[in-house]
Parts: sequence; C-alpha cells; structure tokens
Amino acid sequence: MAFEESIYHGTWKIVECVSLAGVVETTGIEGTEFRLDENGDVIWKVSDDAEPMLFFTCETYEITPSTGSGGHGDSALLKFIGTYAGHVIEFKAEVTDDLMLLTYPQCCMLQCQKISSNDPKEDVPYSYISAFEQGFFSDLSIKADTGKEFPVHSVILRLSLPELNWTGDPLPLSRLPEDVLRTALHFVYCECLPVGLSEQTARACIKTLGKMPGFTHFAELCETFLKNTALKQQIQTLISDMHTCGDRIIELFSGRAGAGGTDAMMDGSLWNNPAKLCYTVRQGLKEAAVASAKLLLLCDLFSKRKCELSKQERHEIMKQAKARMPIFLKQLHKLLTVLKQQSQSLTVQQRYDVASYLVPEIETILDTVSRFANETKVALEQVISSSNAERPDRSERADKHEKGEKSKRGNIGDVLGRTLKNALHMRELKKLKRFHDKTTASFAHLMHRKQSFCQMSEADKVRAISKYLEQLVDELPVTVMRLEELIGALEQKIPWSEWKYLFKMATSKVSWGLSKVLSNRSSLQPMIDEVCDIVRSDQFSADLRTLGLRSDAMESSQDGATSMDSSRPIRTKYAQLNAVESLCVSPFPPDSRLAGRALDLLRKGEGTDMVFEIMSAGDGGDIVIDHTGDKPVASVEGGGVDVDRIPCHRVIVAARCDWFRRALLSGMRESIDRKITVHDIQPALFRLFLEALYSGQLDTGGLSTEQLVDMMTLCDRYEMDGLKLTCEHALKLHVDEDTAIYLLSLADHLNCTSLQEHTLGYIASHPQLAQSELFEDLPDKLKEDVDDAIAWHGLVGQRGKEASSTMDMTPSSVSSVSEMEELVSNMDIGDRLPGQELSSSMSSEDLHLMENEEMLDSCLSALRDIVGEAVPREELVRVALAADYDVNRAVNYFFFSS
Repeated sequence: MAFEESIYHGTWKIVECVSLAGVVETTGIEGTEFRLDENGDVIWKVSDDAEPMLFFTCETYEITPSTGSGGHGDSALLKFIGTYAGHVIEFKAEVTDDLMLLTYPQCCMLQCQKISSNDPKEDVPYSYISAFEQGFFSDLSIKADTGKEFPVHSVILRLSLPELNWTGDPLPLSRLPEDVLRTALHFVYCECLPVGLSEQTARACIKTLGKMPGFTHFAELCETFLKNTALKQQIQTLISDMHTCGDRIIELFSGRAGAGGTDAMMDGSLWNNPAKLCYTVRQGLKEAAVASAKLLLLCDLFSKRKCELSKQERHEIMKQAKARMPIFLKQLHKLLTVLKQQSQSLTVQQRYDVASYLVPEIETILDTVSRFANETKVALEQVISSSNAERPDRSERADKHEKGEKSKRGNIGDVLGRTLKNALHMRELKKLKRFHDKTTASFAHLMHRKQSFCQMSEADKVRAISKYLEQLVDELPVTVMRLEELIGALEQKIPWSEWKYLFKMATSKVSWGLSKVLSNRSSLQPMIDEVCDIVRSDQFSADLRTLGLRSDAMESSQDGATSMDSSRPIRTKYAQLNAVESLCVSPFPPDSRLAGRALDLLRKGEGTDMVFEIMSAGDGGDIVIDHTGDKPVASVEGGGVDVDRIPCHRVIVAARCDWFRRALLSGMRESIDRKITVHDIQPALFRLFLEALYSGQLDTGGLSTEQLVDMMTLCDRYEMDGLKLTCEHALKLHVDEDTAIYLLSLADHLNCTSLQEHTLGYIASHPQLAQSELFEDLPDKLKEDVDDAIAWHGLVGQRGKEASSTMDMTPSSVSSVSEMEELVSNMDIGDRLPGQELSSSMSSEDLHLMENEEMLDSCLSALRDIVGEAVPREELVRVALAADYDVNRAVNYFFFSS
C-alpha cells in the first residue's frame, strides 16, 4: 500500500501506555491530546496534573515511511521535532483505522485514539455574529452612555448570561461606554473578543465588568489580551531596536555621525584618518553587540513565552520577522555598499598608513581573543564535566533511593521519561563535545597565527595587514553582488512553511544555549563581565541583566519570562485546543457554552417564535411534489398526511443557516406565518438535523447508511455545508460492495469530492463491482472514471508486486526480471524516455504492416487512456507488440522502460 501521510493528520488522544512486556500501566499522561495538522505543526493539550514529557514541548513534526516494518496497517516514523534545543524524538507509528500505536524503541508503546480528523467537518467556530451585526429579529435594545442603541435578542442574552435579569428596566449593561458595550455584546454573541480591540477598551472592560456575574471569562480574556499585546509589543520593540542599531552602524561608516551624534563629515573617507577609522569600527562593534543582545532577548522571549500566545498570534510574530528579514539584508547591503565606495579610492600609501596604525591594535585584539578562547575552552570542559555528572539516570537513581518503596513500582511513565531524558542528554553531551573540539582546533589555529604574527618584524606586520586590507577591498564587490542575489531570491528560497520551522528551531537553539550559560554562570561570569567592560554600553548591560547573565541579575530579576532557569524544558499547558484557540476566534462547538445551552433550549421548547412543519404521508399514502409552478406544491396520494410541528427560535435558526435566514426575511409566506414547511423527510431525522443546527455538532455514530444519505441530502438542500461534510466523512465508513456504486452516484450528484474519491478507490480495489447492474445505470462520465481507477489500481498493484519480487530476489523473481530486461532490450527503448522520437530501426510505415491490427488498436486505445496523449503512437505500438497485445503487461513494460 502506498504511503499516505494524510491518515496521520487529525487530533489524537493518548489512551494507554503499554510496556514491552505487554502490561498496561498508568503513567499520568493518559488523556493528553495532540493535533497533527497538514502544515507540519503539532499542538498539545495537556492537563494540569499530567506527567510532563519532553515531547510535549515539541511544536513541529515530520512523518517518513519506515522500511521493513512487519506490522499491520500503515507504518511510519513519527518525529516530534523539539523546539527545546532542536531535539528530535522519534516514534515508530502504526495506524489501523482510528487507532495509532507509537512505539519508543526498547521502552514502551503509546496507544492513541483519533478523536477528530483533519477533514473539514464540524470544526467551524460557533457564534451568532450575523444576528449581532445585522440585528434581525431583535426584541430588545440596550443604550450606551452616548445614546447609541444596540438591538439585541433576549433569547441569546439568556443563553449567554443566565445569571442576569433580562426582564427588568433598565436592562443590564445599559449606559456603559459605547466601546465597552460593543465589546461586551460581541462576547455575548461570539464568546470571544472583537478584532481590533484596543488596550484602553480592554482595561475599561475589566474595570467596568470584571466583577459582574457572568463576565468572569470575559475579564480573563481581556487580561490575556493585554498580556499578549504587551508581549508582542516587546518583541516588536526588540526588532525595531535592532533596526536602529543597524542604521547607526551605517551612519557611522558613511561619516554622517561622530562622537555624541554630532556631524562629522570628513574630507575623502574614513580611510584618510586611521584613528577615526578605528574609533568608528569600535563604535560599530558596540552597536552590533547591542543588536546581538536584542536578538538574544527576542529568541529567548519568544521561546519561553510562546505557549502564552495563540497559534494565530505566534504566526503573526513569525510573519513580521519574515517581513523584516529583507529590511535587515538591505541594511547590510547598504553598509557593504558604503564600505565598498569608500575603500575603492584607497591608495597604496593610505592602506600602508592604516596598516601601520592597526599593528598595535591587532596585537591587543589577538591577546584579548586568545584569552577569551582559552577561557571558553576551560569553561566548556567544566560544562561537559558538570553535565556528565548530572546525567538524568543518576539523578533518577538518587530520587528512587530517597523515595523508597513508592519508586520501586517501576512506573512505565517514569521509564519513558527517563529514557527520553537520557537520550536527549547524551545528544546534548555530544553536541557540547563537538563544539569543544571545534573550539580547541580554532584555539590552536589562533595561537599559531598569533605566534606567527608576533614573530614578524614590524615591517612584515604592516605588509601582512596591508595585504589583508587589499583582499578585503577586492572581496567587497563580490559580497555585495551575492547579497543582492539573496535579497532578490529570499521569498522563493524560504517559503512560509520553511521559515516557520527555521524560526522556531533558531529561537529554541538560542534559548537552549542561554540556558547552558545560565546553568554554568559561575564559571562564565568573569568572561561576561569582561565583555561588558569592553562594550561599555548601559543598554547592552541592561539586556544581559534581563537575560540573567550578569552577576547582579539573578537576585534582582524575578521576571519568569526571560530570566527563569531553562536548563530543562519548560512544562506548559498548551492552550491551542482549549475553549478559545485565539482570543478573537469563537470556540468550536464542543467547547462552546452557547452551543450546549442552545441545544437544551430547543429540547425544552421555551421562548419559541416560529415553527417547522414536517409533512409526511400517513399509512398507505405517498407525498407527490409538483415543481411546475413558481414554488413546489406538495400533495398526498393514496392516504392521509401526518404533520409534525417543531417549535424553534427565529434568531438562532437564521443565524445558523443562511437558507433559513433568507426564507424568514424574504417577506414571503414563511416570514409572515413564521412557519417553514418541510417535505420528504422523516420527522425524527429532521429533529436531529435541527439539533445539529442548534448545537453545531452531529453524532453520526448511530446513524445507518440510509439515514446518513438522507441527512446529507437535507444538509445540501439547506446549504449546511459543515454538517454536509460531517455526513460525507461518516459515509466513507459505510462504503462496501452493496453501497459503493450507489454512494458514488450520490457523491457525484451532491458534489461530494472526498466521498467520490473514496468510493472510486474502493471500487478500483473491487473491480467485480463494475460488472453489476447498478454500474450500468451510472452516467457515462462516472463509468469512465471507474474504468480509469480500476486500470490505475491494477497498474500500481502489479508494479508493487514487481518491486517486491525484485527486492526478494527469489529464483522465480530473478527469472521474471531477466525476462523483463530482455524484452526491454529487444524493444531498444531502455535508453529512451517516453515521448522521444523512434529510432530508425523501425519506421511507422513498417508498423502499419503488422498483423492483428484489431487487437493492436484495442490495446493502443486502452494504453492511451492510461498514459495520456503526450506519448507518441509509435512508442505505444512497440510496447503493445512486445507485450503480445496484453494491456497489463504493456503498461508494466512501458513504465519499467521509462
């Protein structure tokens, strides 16, 4: 079976953990949900009391087909790519129907149940936004302090805020500030905040309504909005500060800014004044250091607090960073252009003067860099030593010794957590050791260069530096040109999906590196302090204090956002699957209080103002609908009429269904009588349809194939696309030999693409269905689709067998492969692609003289349907002759040779 990644998409729940011995054990992670979407994102919903696992912090996943698996169902490798230091946690995944088994080697297996797929079903936000915006069927009005009146609906007010009295005078919420009232009513109708909400209005909402009954969740959303807004503004400020640093560097090297920001235009260029050039380089490096500190803050801030933002808000930040990337590159391009322009006029004497001035500077720099390199090497050795001493398995053994009998039970969840920690810890050690090896090699190379430079005479030092300057000047134009190419191709080379992954990975790696520095701060503190002394920037020092890298920051900084110890993954409860995924998006029906209360209201029949009449034939009767007039007219032949009435609420029905809204607002009979008549449907099924309309959900588990067909037809009639897709998805499970042809015809009639593709696939794997009487009743277009599907299915199956036989290399398979190669060799097409011209060994005129023209034409016609019109006829003739007019063999020969 071909590998299909789509079967892994959807929301899964961990239901149990099984040890390798086959024993089911309680781990504390049961009930955890994760969603694998088609964009490569994994979103976790972890309960507060769940046992923390390292893969809970992963936000990206990758699925690759596994080789040599012998399990049932589809098998693959599911890699959770961690934003914690970029770790990859790999499970073997096997999917059978709606179950997925995740196996971690030599540890345990996690059994997961699919609770929803990625098929667009009922996952549509639940709200009454159209009723709020258009005000149809309103029966109340709430006046703001400005005198503006908002038409509202008592039914929805009672659904959303049953704690308040909506029969008194004045009504609750009256005389509130207009912006506060509009925001509050938007929440009443949508259970979310409006797009474009200002911070001032959010604060006013908290102050005015924060303690009012029924508005607790509203106040929490406003507080979260303010916190997230502050976080986004902080990130935006950091990006803006980095741009400012870039502009200052450009100004410094262009000669437009000097000490203290005063004008310092010089005659010629910076190269005329070596002292000024060195000063400018120092100032530029200082600005670069400040920008680097801002970048560290940005990465650490996003990595630590991204769980507080919704998926939409995180994407906004990443999109802004992507949009800013060309601006940063253009700043770099401008800087290099300035340096190129100024260095092009550099004479030999000027280069010699600059080199002479730089000799003592470079000697000082070499001493400083050598000292830093040596201290870094020693610090890395200490970090590796301490990390090795803090191996998770050792700490686990210590914990077991302290906890005693409680830990002797050997909880498989502890085993999994410990196994993952050990695996990731070993990867960290390897990463640190590789970095240590590179640092050691670089240090040795640096010491060799320093020794060689120090042994030179003064004149040789000047000449060497002068030569380096000359190389730098020569390379600047090439660097500028390459940067221009990069800017031009940035959008094509880094699409959004790849940028999203790179941004997450980069920020997490930076955050991980900072955590290692923080955990070994005592060893690195002298180096950090010396860097601050060299840079001599209050802003740079303040940023390091915010990061917790200065000695006086650990006691004073209590901001968990940036200075917390991140030496291990942060345990968070991701909110993306909770009641409100985004603050400005209504909840999905399962999480909506309005949906549940609306369903109860329908069943109780309270406060109704319209009715549905379901006309059904009595015993022995039959309903006949006349479509000849302007409107369908129903009549009963051969019996009486049974009428079932279901009272409903106009505003809910109109807000949830566009078709009913048009009917109730049309001014026609339905709107005047407040009655909609329904024909040709079972009353019980239509009541279920109304319950789905009110609640936004449809439980298809107990419905038969016939009921699902009637429900999907009903949804199509009344334009309920979400419920229609739910039925379409459910009907896929009802496709069998008895229903496949009928459901294919129905899917084509109702334009259900997903169901049609599914039934075509089923019929292709059961080609005998094409011989049934029902098949003959299909339209010609569907018959052609079925024939094509059967042909391709046979082709794929045959090629799969050939590939399997080739891999097994049994004597019979070797014989068949050799026979295939011999046939291809005889056809002389092994070195040609389909579509290339025929060799001169056989002309088209010779081919027309062949015998069995009728069999040849039949085979060519079948081949043409499979391979398309682009392949020359002569090519197909060769293949057909080699296969002795057998279509299946001819198809195999064609694709084998190509």
